[in-house]
Amino acid sequence: MADLTNIFEEIYTNVHSRRSDLISSKDFNKVAKFNDKQHRLSGSSQAVSEQSSSLPKGPQDEFILQKQIRPLFGKEGVNSKPIGTHPDFLELELNNYVTENHYITTLFVDIKGSTRLSLLYPLEKVYIFKNSVIQTCVEIIRSFDGHVHRIMGDAVMAFFGSKDAEKEDSIADAINCCLTTRIILEESIKPWMERNGIDAKDFGFRIGCDFGDDQEVLWGSYGYQNVGEVSATGLPVDMASKLQNLANKNQTMLGQGILEFINWPEKYSKIKEKVKGNEKTTLPCVTPNLTDAVGNPINYKMRVLNYENCLNYIALPRTFREKINGSKVINNPYIDYKCHYEEDNIKGEYISASKFLNKDVSLLFILTAHTKGNLQFPLKVHFVKTNHGQETPESERDIEYAPVIITLNTKRRSKYDRSIIPFSIAKNSEYTLYRGLHTMRCDVYDRNKAIVFRDWIGVMIK
Repeated sequence: MADLTNIFEEIYTNVHSRRSDLISSKDFNKVAKFNDKQHRLSGSSQAVSEQSSSLPKGPQDEFILQKQIRPLFGKEGVNSKPIGTHPDFLELELNNYVTENHYITTLFVDIKGSTRLSLLYPLEKVYIFKNSVIQTCVEIIRSFDGHVHRIMGDAVMAFFGSKDAEKEDSIADAINCCLTTRIILEESIKPWMERNGIDAKDFGFRIGCDFGDDQEVLWGSYGYQNVGEVSATGLPVDMASKLQNLANKNQTMLGQGILEFINWPEKYSKIKEKVKGNEKTTLPCVTPNLTDAVGNPINYKMRVLNYENCLNYIALPRTFREKINGSKVINNPYIDYKCHYEEDNIKGEYISASKFLNKDVSLLFILTAHTKGNLQFPLKVHFVKTNHGQETPESERDIEYAPVIITLNTKRRSKYDRSIIPFSIAKNSEYTLYRGLHTMRCDVYDRNKAIVFRDWIGVMIK
């Protein structure tokens, strides 16, 4: 795959190129002067057709980011769903006052610090930059099967989940989306801004994310048939917006719906802190605190997604993750680490924290070392398991188990063929047991006791 550190430059270049080609086109004035009266007379579909005909021709660039991210998380093809009504609830557009209960994970992402750009730079430059950022957000969301519901100025609202998807997987997709959004911001967008002389000090994202179960979310059409939209109603949906407002720059706030439904580990979240002068206070619940029908505070729990710890297991390439500031991942070109699962005689590779597995599924963690590289054999492979969540016995919860240690030596093919077998493999068997997110870390030490590899695989269990 291409280097994700340069992905924003590629997106920006495409936006800039399309804009430049349009301005230089002889048909630009016809498009620019396409006024409201003509729009009403000819219809919106014809308007789109006329505008599209004047756009530059060439390979479709809409899915640049998706084509890089989706395969890393085991997703096929591209997500081309348009903005607007969630495709599972299109029938509600023509049925005012008809409603339907259905779960959803809601995400709000707000671009922070973009308003001031209009005071510092020409509007044409601001437009191209902001459009590139919005396109990046949209494509990250769609990379994880999210549905973009609405773009509101500098903010994007999206839903994760469908009638064909598991509830837990909608949360996994949303969390991976939140993490990837920050990674692209930190490692691609902000470096691009600095290289191009755009002040990146105050620029960033704020994200709020929450889950609502079937009985907590009601879908219906708001407004009128031609002046309205189908959207979701419920406390978790509204809380996603409030959580976004409570997030600091470059933070993701997770709501109680997510935290409790999947037993999200404390290791991968933290309580929000507020510092004023020399005083530090904690904010474990959404503020201001809401009250129920009889006036009791609901104390709706919230946590900051622990970006630094989540970098350990996210299914982006090790070559990319190890370069991120604060990363504990150690890549080695001669070592690979994977997980395979088997359920009901179906076998496959399990991509780290990409989806939820059922309980009692067999897992096999495999470390492969190339013998023809520069590794100093024998190697000591340490498999270190950590279980989290309320179902894990308290005596074992959030505690690293004693490592399973396997020694790897080089082996010859036979007593007649003295050539070295090209791979040396260590395996560790486990099975899924407790609901939530759990990890298996793998450390590799060479014969000099120097660590030459470290990576985590996160396993999500229903």
